[in-house]
Amino acid sequence: MESVSKQEYMRVLSELDMLSTKFVALEQENQRLLGDLQQVSAEKVQQFEELSQRVHQLEATLLQRQAVEVQTSPKEPKISLPAKFDGTRSQFRGFLNQVRLVIKLHPSRYPNDVARVGLVGTLLTGTALAWFAPLLEKHSPLLEDFEGFINEFQANFGDTDSMRTAINKIRRLRQGDRPASAYAADFRLLACDIPWDEAALMDQFRQGLRNDVKDLLLTFHDDPKSLTEAVSRAVRCDNRLFERRSERQQMLRFRPTETYASVVTTPPQVSKSSYVEGPTPMEIETTRRRGPLSDAEKQRRRANRLCLYCGGPGHIAVTCPHKPRRQVNQVSAHENPISISAPPSRNPSRPSSPCHKNSFDVLSQLDDVLNE
Repeated sequence: MESVSKQEYMRVLSELDMLSTKFVALEQENQRLLGDLQQVSAEKVQQFEELSQRVHQLEATLLQRQAVEVQTSPKEPKISLPAKFDGTRSQFRGFLNQVRLVIKLHPSRYPNDVARVGLVGTLLTGTALAWFAPLLEKHSPLLEDFEGFINEFQANFGDTDSMRTAINKIRRLRQGDRPASAYAADFRLLACDIPWDEAALMDQFRQGLRNDVKDLLLTFHDDPKSLTEAVSRAVRCDNRLFERRSERQQMLRFRPTETYASVVTTPPQVSKSSYVEGPTPMEIETTRRRGPLSDAEKQRRRANRLCLYCGGPGHIAVTCPHKPRRQVNQVSAHENPISISAPPSRNPSRPSSPCHKNSFDVLSQLDDVLNE
């Protein structure tokens, strides 16, 4: 009994030793796994912290970029809405183009079809508003389809045969007294609805130009290659003609049209003694006046008893044969207070009397005043 118990005791003790060894091994494995877990946990924590910092940095960068975009983004321009459309067919195209321009410049204000149709509806009046009212009251699907609404709108108020209308208008279109740029603008607007090629459009454009512009276009040695080039040449020629007309008007504005000799339209009757004997006076253009004489030249002519008008001897400026007769008549009838019975001698070598000398001095002074 005791021996069995001892054997049993030894077996149990041996099992305990084995269990103790296994426990120690498991404890070591547990410590190892715990160490590995701590190491992995530390790495994961570090990675998590790095990822958190990265996320915060990205959020800050995104917020900064959004703020910069808000500050630097261009603001929508302030524009006035087009005038209300009352259904006039000739104004439909311009009204529709202005509406499209407003929508393009304000995309945030009219982001969808409902807002765009609403914009058109607020700009209608008269017959056009009467057409729009049933669509709004019956909640038509066209209110949510902008392009479909525009097609229906154009079918009611636009030109249903725009091509034929444009062809008839462009054939009757002429420049007239307008600038070539205004004529070209109307021509291009009509050309949008005509399926002609460039050659046909250029030929029709040239036919509508004014004759003087056509003549100046002949100075170009080659033909235009496109309608744009043809328009550019015509506008350039028209601008040159306008500048030339302006220069001519400026020259005529400052050209003297009335002279001393042309003031009196009906000259008075003058006796034959007012005319000077001798050869026929030289015809001088009455629209031009002789320039003023210098003081030295006047003194020289007085000292040599020469005419203050032509510089010749034997007469004075009042009776100068080189002056037009109308000017002589006018001066003798209105400006000369001294009665002249006979011209002075043509021979400067003949001695003159003191009375005749005094008369000549007085007349010379009068000539000087009249020729100032």
